[in-house]
This record gives sequence, C-alpha cells and structure tokens, in this order.
Amino acid sequence: MGTTEKSSKILDPKILTRFGNLSLIAKTIVEGFISGLHRSIHKGSSIEFAEHRQYVVGDDPKYLDWKVYGRTDRLYIREFREETNLKAYILLDTSNSMNYSGQKDAITKFIYAKCLAGCLSYLMMKQNDSTGLVAFDSGIKNFIKPSSTRSHFHFLIENIENLEPGKDTNIGETLHKIAGIIKRRSLIILISDLFDDKEAVMSGLAHFRYKHHEIIVFHIIDRAEIEFPFEGFKDFIDMETDERIPVDSQAIRKEYRNIFTQFLYFYQKACSERSIDYVRAITQTPFDYFLYNFLQLRSRLF
Repeated sequence: MGTTEKSSKILDPKILTRFGNLSLIAKTIVEGFISGLHRSIHKGSSIEFAEHRQYVVGDDPKYLDWKVYGRTDRLYIREFREETNLKAYILLDTSNSMNYSGQKDAITKFIYAKCLAGCLSYLMMKQNDSTGLVAFDSGIKNFIKPSSTRSHFHFLIENIENLEPGKDTNIGETLHKIAGIIKRRSLIILISDLFDDKEAVMSGLAHFRYKHHEIIVFHIIDRAEIEFPFEGFKDFIDMETDERIPVDSQAIRKEYRNIFTQFLYFYQKACSERSIDYVRAITQTPFDYFLYNFLQLRSRLF
C-alpha cells in the first residue's frame, strides 16, 4: 500500500501509545505515513482551474497562460474558482464497551479510537479541511464545530485526550440527534464498536444519507472479540450494565463466533446497501492502513 516496512513498525498502535501525548502520536503517524507514500493522493483544496478568457488591460500578468500564447500568439488569462473546503465531523463513541482490551498488554478499543480520531484530525488540518468532533455515549457529551486552524486542531486534541469512557450507549437515537444539528452537507466519520441495536444504528446512519452527507464508518473491533480465544469457565461481564455471566468458553465458542460473524456481516452489508463506506478497524492493525483507506475514500467522495 505504499508504506515502507520501517514506517509500518513505527505506526504500530501498541508502540505509539507509549508516547502518551496524542498530538505527538497523531503527528508521528501522519507525517510517517505521508513520507512513506510512493505517490501522494492528497487533493489540494485552495483553488481549481476553471477556464481561459482573453487578456484585458489591468489583468494580473502572473495569470497569463504562456503555453496558450505560444500556440495562438494571443494573450489569455487562466481563471480559477475557489474550491469548497471539506467540512468533516468525527463522531467518537465513548461508551464503556469501547474500554475493552482482549489482552492485558494490548490497548483498548477506546484508546485506539482516540488515536485514530487524532490522526484524522491532523491529516485533515494539513489539507486545510475543517474538522469538528462529536463525542457521545447514551447522548452527546461534546459538540465542537468544524474549523481548519492549527489552534483548533490543538483544541480538538485536548478534548479527545480528556475524554473518558462513559457507561451505556444509545447510538441510533444519538445519531438522529446529531443529524438534526448538522445542516450543511459534510463528511461524517463514525468511530465506534457499534455495540447497540443494529437496526437502530443503521436508521441513524440512514438519516445522514437522507440529508446528503457522506459517511465513513470505522468499526473498531478487538481481535479477541472475533476469535474468542478464551479457555475454561469464565465470568463475562457486560461493560455497560455490569451483568456477570458465567460460561464454559469451549462450549459456546462455535456459536459465539457464528453470531459475531453475522454481526460484522450485517453492518458491512447494510452500509453497502446505503452507500455508506465501511472500514473494519481491528485494534492490532497499524494506523497507516486506515489512513490509506480514508484518503482513498475521500478522493472518491469529494
């Protein structure tokens, strides 16, 4: 995908989170990723060529097209139109299920999600795109309107760093509320484990599509949630209700894996049917993979 082996190791989530400073993590990841690309797919966002028109006295000579003059022996001005900078909202799930880690020495889904949010914020700031943040669990906790300034980036990072996991979640209803607030067509980036009523979640996402927003879903999953590598009798605790359930891991492994596979397939299929871009983000995967996916999706959407 265009990055060197060295840069991929540098972007390893487990190593990076030892830095502690989210601003430094985001900068390290994005700068390392960009320097590793063989061919940048960054799209400029300042001006775009529109058309030629004949030169008249008083026009700025720096916009003269000398190639056209060489072919026609006539003076033409290159006219430009300003591009509309992208407005993006990062919707970050802070419910307590995001605080899960399958291994003691692994990072939680929540820390991974915060790092990914920081990386996307830094990347979009470098592209002069306006970025906002909405943190939520059972309701909206933070709502920061988009801006593209460096000071705004640091404000975003400070808010992301200070976020703590909440308790329960209500993704579907909260998405409907957010969709009602955001008026202008934007890029909506949902970062969540999507552990809630599936139909309600998709109804909330469909609300954004109805209002003509573009959507990218980063589905945050720990590998242990897919593989269920546990042995013997275990007490499993619902992280949002604290309900404790004793189970025989071996006895339920096959059924659990089937159910979880169906859970993942549902979201992948439902998003595809609604023209919503879906990217599964396993917490053991280096961040450059998701940055690459994001840039590919963005270059297609805008």
